[in-house]
Amino acid sequence: MGGSSGTVRGKFAAWLCAAGLCLGLAGAALAAGGASHAPVWPGGKALKQRLALGKKLYAEQCLPCHSIGGDENDIKPLTRHVATVGMEAYITGQGRLFDHMPLFEGTAKDKRALAEYITIVINKRKPDDVQMVPVKPLRHEVPPFDPAKDAYVLLAWNTLGMKCITDADAFFSFLPPGNAFNAVLVKRGPKPVLVSQGVELSYEVQDGFKNPSAHVDLWKFAPSLLGKELPLNVSASGKGMAGTLAYNEKTKLFEAAGIPVTPFSDDGSINPYPLFTMRAKDSSGALLAQTRFVAPVGSEMGCRSCHGGPWRKNGVSGVSAETAKNILAVHDKRSGTQLLAQAEKGKPVLCQSCHPDPLLNAPGDPKRLNLPAAIHGFHANYLTGQGEVTCSRCHPDSPTGVTRCLRDNHQAYTIGCSRCHGLLEDHTISLLKGELNQGKARAASFMEHLKPQMVKNADAVKARSPWLQEPDCSTCHTDGKRPDRKTSMAFNVWVEGPGKLFRAQKDAMGSMPCIGCHGAPHATYVAQSDYGKDRDNIQPVQYMGFAGVLGARGQCVVCHTQGMKADRHHPVPVMKIPAR
Repeated sequence: MGGSSGTVRGKFAAWLCAAGLCLGLAGAALAAGGASHAPVWPGGKALKQRLALGKKLYAEQCLPCHSIGGDENDIKPLTRHVATVGMEAYITGQGRLFDHMPLFEGTAKDKRALAEYITIVINKRKPDDVQMVPVKPLRHEVPPFDPAKDAYVLLAWNTLGMKCITDADAFFSFLPPGNAFNAVLVKRGPKPVLVSQGVELSYEVQDGFKNPSAHVDLWKFAPSLLGKELPLNVSASGKGMAGTLAYNEKTKLFEAAGIPVTPFSDDGSINPYPLFTMRAKDSSGALLAQTRFVAPVGSEMGCRSCHGGPWRKNGVSGVSAETAKNILAVHDKRSGTQLLAQAEKGKPVLCQSCHPDPLLNAPGDPKRLNLPAAIHGFHANYLTGQGEVTCSRCHPDSPTGVTRCLRDNHQAYTIGCSRCHGLLEDHTISLLKGELNQGKARAASFMEHLKPQMVKNADAVKARSPWLQEPDCSTCHTDGKRPDRKTSMAFNVWVEGPGKLFRAQKDAMGSMPCIGCHGAPHATYVAQSDYGKDRDNIQPVQYMGFAGVLGARGQCVVCHTQGMKADRHHPVPVMKIPAR
């Protein structure tokens, strides 16, 4: 894993054990930072014992209804596409949402043993393998900045620390490509000024990423998915891989939304962190300032673990046709739809055409669960009880995958997903309670078997709207004091609405966006990426010469041309953040 540190390796080992995969790895090679080796699953006597237990459990709980290769409800065609982790999920979920099978009777150890027996012995599959994708740091250039001469500072950022895409456009889509950029142009001086008029801000992606239509089928199926034809490499919002930002009088930001970035390069490689260059020019076309930033985008969604099929791209990422077909087949069976038949006729659908979703501002059918509540509500019943590692089953945050989206200082301090978002059960209940408050009875059936892990009971979980209400940073970061890394928790404290989200917050003067100085969510400074030590820290390095929050170590000179006696951006003393 290029760029790995001892801390990262330690977290990786802990992650594997949390997943129940304490493996024998070639430690010396990992320590060298670059080589990766296939893990060795616990085998020998222990595996034989588990398979023997699985055989016994199968005879007791499965064989009365399922034959093995026989005429009566043969288990093989029902399960042969499923990996062990997926089989374990099926066993976990049986009897929870559908009554054709009873609840599984047994311990977590029993469940694992039965899943291994079905996949390894009955279906002759190899044991699950932990994906270890070798990642090499990428080179990047830092634009110049001379504090003695340059009159402007350009700050630009993506609004999300990771934009995921569903790249199965021939079958369905619920996350089409569409990154969003914001920027501010600061005229430096004793009292810096945010420039809003008489300038043009433009963006352009690096070479190799200018032709996303060559890598995903969105443009081919746009009439069915989005209701209209799209020019190649242009999104539904009219934005392409190069263009301009518009000034928003309400937010006081330059903005561009819907840039159709994908992680697929023309050279065949996968790079979830392509670089964009942003430039500010005056009305005469003279360059005032320029900078660079990443537009994070991932397609590493682990649907295949339960729904079968390979990765679509390079064996490490993307939703393949086989996986997509299996997903639609299950949806059709459980919901009475005809989505697979429609897709096979060239008419795939956008999931938000039925399910409301604030992310795409999609009204959908208001009687149905919103998309995040529906997806999490259904799958939580199958993935419950697995702890924080469950997040990596679906999201691209595995420390050994191709994306590795958790890159910020929280991750460096081993503060994982659950401290802010809750474990899967808690996160899901918060979404379902939001829908229950809207009178949607389906939410209650999804919640029936879910037990929160981080609070006493479901009554203690506070309802929220997806995307619009997220954890409140001030829950932990208050009064300029450093939060306790071991006990601080922001779960269950939601902002009031989108205007209070971190990416929308501004300093105490209501002037400078917090995100402009602190970095994007999940990549706040100092960010650490295996794709390059400072790939997410280009602007701090450009303007200060080191990676840190802009203005750290008294570097007010970034925007101010004279010494400052007080910090008016923060109303209280700011905690000191050590340099890396």
